[in-house]
Amino acid sequence: MTPKPGGPALEMVPDKRPAPPPEPAYAGDGGDGDEVSLAEYLDVLVQGRWLIAGAAAVALVCGVAYALLATPVYRSDALVQVEDKKGGTGGLGDLSALFSEASPAETEMEILRSRSLVGSVVDALKLEISAEPRRFPVVGRFLARRHRGDAPASALPGFGRFGWGGEKLTLGRLAVPEELEGEPLTLEAREGGRFALLDPDGELLVEGAAGAAASGRRTELFVAELVARPGTQFRVSHRPRDAAIADLQEDLRISEKGKKTGVIQLALEDEDPARAAAILDALSSAYLRQNVERKSAEAEKTLEFLETQLPELRGKLDVAERDLESYRSAKGSVDVSMETQAALTRAVDIEKAASELQLEIAALRQRFTEDHPLLIAARQKMGRLDEERRNLEARMRKLPEAELESARRLRDVKVANELYLTLLNKAQELKVVKEGTVGNVRILDAALVPLKPVAPKRGAVVALALLLGLAGGVALAFVRKALDQGVEDPDALERATGVGVHASVPHSDAEGIATRAAGHAGKHPVLARTDPNDLAVEALRSLRTSVQFALLEASSNVVTVGGPAPGIGKSFVTANLAVLLAEAGKRVVVVDADLRRGHLHRFLGGERAPGLTDVLSGAHTLAGALRTTEHENIRLLTTGTIPPNPAELLGSERFQRLLAELSATWDLVVVDTPPILAVADGALIARQAGVNLFVVKAGKHPIREIQAGLRALTRAGARVHGIVMNDVRLDRGLGRRSAYHYQYSYK
Repeated sequence: MTPKPGGPALEMVPDKRPAPPPEPAYAGDGGDGDEVSLAEYLDVLVQGRWLIAGAAAVALVCGVAYALLATPVYRSDALVQVEDKKGGTGGLGDLSALFSEASPAETEMEILRSRSLVGSVVDALKLEISAEPRRFPVVGRFLARRHRGDAPASALPGFGRFGWGGEKLTLGRLAVPEELEGEPLTLEAREGGRFALLDPDGELLVEGAAGAAASGRRTELFVAELVARPGTQFRVSHRPRDAAIADLQEDLRISEKGKKTGVIQLALEDEDPARAAAILDALSSAYLRQNVERKSAEAEKTLEFLETQLPELRGKLDVAERDLESYRSAKGSVDVSMETQAALTRAVDIEKAASELQLEIAALRQRFTEDHPLLIAARQKMGRLDEERRNLEARMRKLPEAELESARRLRDVKVANELYLTLLNKAQELKVVKEGTVGNVRILDAALVPLKPVAPKRGAVVALALLLGLAGGVALAFVRKALDQGVEDPDALERATGVGVHASVPHSDAEGIATRAAGHAGKHPVLARTDPNDLAVEALRSLRTSVQFALLEASSNVVTVGGPAPGIGKSFVTANLAVLLAEAGKRVVVVDADLRRGHLHRFLGGERAPGLTDVLSGAHTLAGALRTTEHENIRLLTTGTIPPNPAELLGSERFQRLLAELSATWDLVVVDTPPILAVADGALIARQAGVNLFVVKAGKHPIREIQAGLRALTRAGARVHGIVMNDVRLDRGLGRRSAYHYQYSYK
């Protein structure tokens, strides 16, 4: 019977039911124990396709922006050949070769990198001074490169201090105090070609006009050319000379073309193509000039040594000739044999070689220490000549005395004459070398101003950005998958909980559209009525069949629909299941027992009150609280007035009697219960039901959360007959094609 108003107070019914069965041992990891398949990897990629596409799009936009906005870098190169110095003056003999020995390519490359040579280029081109217009951040350089014409580009309103293209500033001299070395200074163009130089704090350093020297506050400045709108600012700095040299040494690329070819390539990359070519030309010219000067200096030093030896050799020649003439006058002409002639010729060669070797040793001692390998080799050669001379003299002592004396005097004359003439010729040749302007270095290819930049390579940059974006998107998809512990696979859920999944309800776009369309009226359309052919409704029909089979062995015809947390679609499942059961000919009463947030009245119609709480409190009768719906076989008992003590109401004996009365009157009683992990109300209702359904939302709950909800129901003595997985995304992957999904594909 329906309780009357003013009835007895609610009483909590003592638990007379048998002890609950032992808790099932739920798996802790939720895994299926199977190896990860390729389809599951594809599943992750398909799920994250929009994330991957977004990352690729962002990377592509960044790559294109960089390719367009990055300042182009140009590469210029020059070729220098280092020739064999022995062929430079031809015929100088061993002594000339000593001072013209070719250096290895590695040595020449180090000379090209030397501070002295690079420093001369820095000084000649004033590379320690830098001056460029102030550009608008990010896009300023790009817009300036696109400017055409000799006149400076017009500035955007409010940005007149920036240069937008066509500005020119040439500094002939800039000297600053030591404390301002390397500091950024600002040169501001003014009317009539005038300018003002400001320090980093904005204080005035120098004022002047282009074409005239200006000075002040220990700063000197000469602006050779200034083309800019008044108000345009330039960034100016004077680096220390050592820093400028070090930077240029680092930027230079010097290498030998081929092995032992003597051809050296100089290369330099710079944002200004004309400056890159000018630096390489200056460097190769300075190297060529240094090579000529070095060779001339060596020749001059050797010539000075020879000029000190020539008078002495001339004197020895005169003495030898006078002695020979005196001997012939006294003794007459003496005929010598063929053997004596041969010995005499060889003696002359030995003496000549010994004299030249002595000069070579003297020259080497001016350049090297006594332990140098060249000096050691020369002394060893001199020892061999001395030994041969002694052997030859021993042979000549056996000649007749007159013949021997005549041969000796004749030998002295020939040796002195040969040596004098040789050194005289070499002195003349070294004079030619000293006065000459040709070294053993020549410039094969001068540096050209490059027309096309070498960086950035726009196609490669865009392709690389796209690849990095795709790789980053894939990585983010897998990271998101690793961090997302929500269960989406019904098979995995069954293995982890030991409870069967009675239905896997796919996501329905039609339900969302209909809900938004009716949102202004505060109603939720029942999908089973608005779109009975939707895939979600087909899944709920299979749930209806499962419930009907479960009711055959159930203790009552009360069906509860619960879940672990709010916002999972319990009310959606409850309303649509009730409609489908009613369409099957069942007389159904739907009870909204979620006394905190229940809203089944939005699906099935009517207002919240009067309802369940009003009946339990005695304020209304059951007949007065039950309201009709659009389906003649369905009645609805809403939550009623939200009470302060929902748990006491649902655990009372009056609620048990109410369920018993509804169960006896109707074919099925479907109860929407509160989430079990939020409040304990759901357990109080579930233990009185014949069939308990547990709704979870695909991808929302970690397996431990679902296990905790099932465990809470088991501890309360309720048995969960089946799980309903709601809002399954069928288009989110390739790896979750289970038996629950093939029916949708068939549809």
